[in-house]
Amino acid sequence: MLTSMQRYTMAVLVRETTGAPPFADEYFCRRLSMGSSRYGMRIVVIPIPSSLSESYIRRGYIYDWKNQKQWLAVHIPTIDLVMNRCLRPLSRRARQQIEAFLPPACSLRERSWSASLPGKWDIYQALSGPGPLRKVLIPTSRVGSSIPWESWLARWPKGLFFKPASGTHGKNTFRLSTLKTPSAWIVEGRNADNEYFHQTFQQASDVSSWLESHQAVQKMIVQPYLELSHFGRVFDIRALLQKNGHGRWTLTGCMVREGPEGSLTSNLHGGGTAYPTDEYLTERYGTDQAALLLQQIRHAAALIPPLLESRFGRLAELGLDFGADADGRLWLIEVNSKPGRTSFAEAKDEHMHALTYTRPLAYARYLLQQIVLADVSRPMKMPNSSSKAGLKRILIPGGQGL
Repeated sequence: MLTSMQRYTMAVLVRETTGAPPFADEYFCRRLSMGSSRYGMRIVVIPIPSSLSESYIRRGYIYDWKNQKQWLAVHIPTIDLVMNRCLRPLSRRARQQIEAFLPPACSLRERSWSASLPGKWDIYQALSGPGPLRKVLIPTSRVGSSIPWESWLARWPKGLFFKPASGTHGKNTFRLSTLKTPSAWIVEGRNADNEYFHQTFQQASDVSSWLESHQAVQKMIVQPYLELSHFGRVFDIRALLQKNGHGRWTLTGCMVREGPEGSLTSNLHGGGTAYPTDEYLTERYGTDQAALLLQQIRHAAALIPPLLESRFGRLAELGLDFGADADGRLWLIEVNSKPGRTSFAEAKDEHMHALTYTRPLAYARYLLQQIVLADVSRPMKMPNSSSKAGLKRILIPGGQGL
């Protein structure tokens, strides 16, 4: 056991915003802060400006939950561990400034709580080798400067689903499909502000120009559009995997996220709603098929972490988003190394919800105790990090065990 653990500080890097406090992910940071003392740590939140051309990182924020119950600006102390919650990669200048607060001769990679995953295409490539995972992967292509969308539509007549290679919350995603009118097409989806849009085209050349203009702004991937819906509302299943206080991967829980009527995505940021997984799947598929889907999720969840860690380095938690089609076939939609927890807040299961915040702290303590702050940018073999060995059977809402 570590002694005098109160001297250890974990910094949480989040996006700088306007307002009070001036950073994103406030609820997440507050929950970590309020539980950190039980694990012998304190949390300092460091807002990262979107542009560092003139700004410098000088102050952090500590939550005073005992007395004032508010965020207090402080000078940044020496940092022992860094949790990066910024969705965009840190600039070189930001990394250099953060490293100035680390112990002497320590790099940010050496003191990172977790590595970050690259874009969707790289993750797909890492998971698409021979093995049982291939049957749950949606066929995916990288969109280049030339976009053969007509041949893709001939192959996948239900439509094409385009996603940014790097993106979150369902923003800038859209479906391209053929209208009943001959030689007419429709694009519908969500823009950068997560607002619904649609546009029709009468000429194939106009479709090509529109797609090329989007690809020029943001690199994309394309997949066949799958009917992953229930009563006309699209849904997915978020499985949250976290390392626990022994460094083992554990399936914390699952929740269903259902999108609003007419939406192509189920993200809560786009107006979706969360539901207990077992009840939702049982209503949709029946008891036996729901149990089979949950078993398949548990199996996939045991396989994915070691594959990703062998390619991208040590990870601490993963959000796995699954879909199921009308026939009950399971599909892996997306993998996220910085998952949100909003759906678990609506689970009506306080214990499961609390675990989503306490397990990151327990794993941080484990890293300090085991002195395994090694370079997370390269593949690693770490004690007690085996996904298969550490994935526990747990209960999720509705009584089905995972």
